[in-house]
Amino acid sequence: MCFCLSQIQYPLSPVPGVPLENSFQILDDFGMKCGSASVVEFINHTMLPDRPLNFYLSLSAQDSRSLHLLVGAAYTRTLELRRKNRQLPARLYARCNPQDQQLLAELIDCGFENDDAVVRKRIILAENDRLPKPPVGTTIAPVLLETQEDYDALLRRINAYTVTAYNYNWIARLQSQQHFSAWGVWQEDRLLGEMILSANGTEGVIEMIYARPEFRRRGVAAALVGQAAQELLRIGVRAMVADVWQRNDPATQFFDKMHFETTQPVRLYPGINL
Repeated sequence: MCFCLSQIQYPLSPVPGVPLENSFQILDDFGMKCGSASVVEFINHTMLPDRPLNFYLSLSAQDSRSLHLLVGAAYTRTLELRRKNRQLPARLYARCNPQDQQLLAELIDCGFENDDAVVRKRIILAENDRLPKPPVGTTIAPVLLETQEDYDALLRRINAYTVTAYNYNWIARLQSQQHFSAWGVWQEDRLLGEMILSANGTEGVIEMIYARPEFRRRGVAAALVGQAAQELLRIGVRAMVADVWQRNDPATQFFDKMHFETTQPVRLYPGINL
């Protein structure tokens, strides 16, 4: 516990991938670190059209006072960063484990609202389910991952539709599970949408899924979910889940339409709309 706080400053070693001026730390009178924070800015019109400018606050503090000071520094920096895109609706948000009620209370005390989360959607599959078919004129086929270029291309495609940058370690972790497959909906040589599926034990997970914007609402994503169900039933897995960001309204509405049920929040993302 830090009882005496002497200064808030930039860290001596920058956080990887974060500009030094977007990182902060607090030291006590003895030079010991009591907490740190960093702000990562990103814009995503595709997933978050209503509030595309986002500032993710990574936060760690040993006591309440340190946390409040770090949030204040991060908030001030966020307002500075926002000036270059002041025309875009923006949000500053932090990540919180649903079980960490103390951190959630501290963030709410700092002005954050507990109004966003990643929630888990779940469906139980049955052999007699009527599974969606691919749109007329398209086919579903595996996405080949045989060369380094194949992996590079896959990561480029899926990272265009996510807010968390996936990397090779993520793919390697999935490939080590009981089941891993990547599928695409193709119209001749055009890739209209894509899905990555994994399974371990009694549950399958749609790790990511997207349809290119110009091909949405045409059954592309539904066909990929149907393919996922078919694959899981083939290996004897009857539960299928997907984690969906609540603020991603199209994704939330899509899984609800596919009869997935919301079971629990996986991560809370309290924030401040700017």
